[in-house]
Amino acid sequence: MRFGVIKTLVENKLIKSFVDKKLVKDMKLFESKILKDKSFSRLYFIYDTLKENKSLDKETAIYMIDDLVSESKNLKISDKTIEEIVKWTRGLVKENNYTIIDNLIYGDELKPEKKSIAKKQIVESLMKTTIIKESKKVVPLKSMVKIANTTVQKALEELNESDREKVLSVLKSEKTKDSFDSLKESTISKIDSLISESQDELKPILSETKERVEKSEYSKKEYIKLLQLNQGL
Repeated sequence: MRFGVIKTLVENKLIKSFVDKKLVKDMKLFESKILKDKSFSRLYFIYDTLKENKSLDKETAIYMIDDLVSESKNLKISDKTIEEIVKWTRGLVKENNYTIIDNLIYGDELKPEKKSIAKKQIVESLMKTTIIKESKKVVPLKSMVKIANTTVQKALEELNESDREKVLSVLKSEKTKDSFDSLKESTISKIDSLISESQDELKPILSETKERVEKSEYSKKEYIKLLQLNQGL
């Protein structure tokens, strides 16, 4: 199985976990059984890097691609890790959001031009300017949290009719503003508990989430996001 498929499965699983309010539980499983595989962690970072816009000049982009592709050739995810991922993501459709990167790294014996086309496309992407830049540690788990926390809209779209009605009732409520601070306090309390119980690698991520919650200000959109986060903790 190509790593692009594996990465997509993991991301989709955590999006589903967010919708099902099982995010924290699944992140802990991810951390304890999958993230420990250093080849998985490094490949995850390489794929993230090759998918980003970095405002690089063409020569630097080419050098970076060559270095990362060369490194990836020496990385092998253990069979045990792959088995854990397959078991954990059972039932999800095997999609691939990283076909271009897979074409670059794995190539195609029948269509060798695919590798060259992929390299050209990735070079062009790396040369583009990022609209919003943010500090980012080389920790795949942080990417997972980011994925989960930025898919609220998708989550709402996928809710069943009953849950959607509950959300709409919140949106229409006149008491939402009064309860926002209480919900905020409850969420921060839950995060504090998780920080005290979590391993060191997860603590900076949770602290960052806590800081974002503390800075949040009332709006109906923020209320829904906070409600989803609170229920998922």
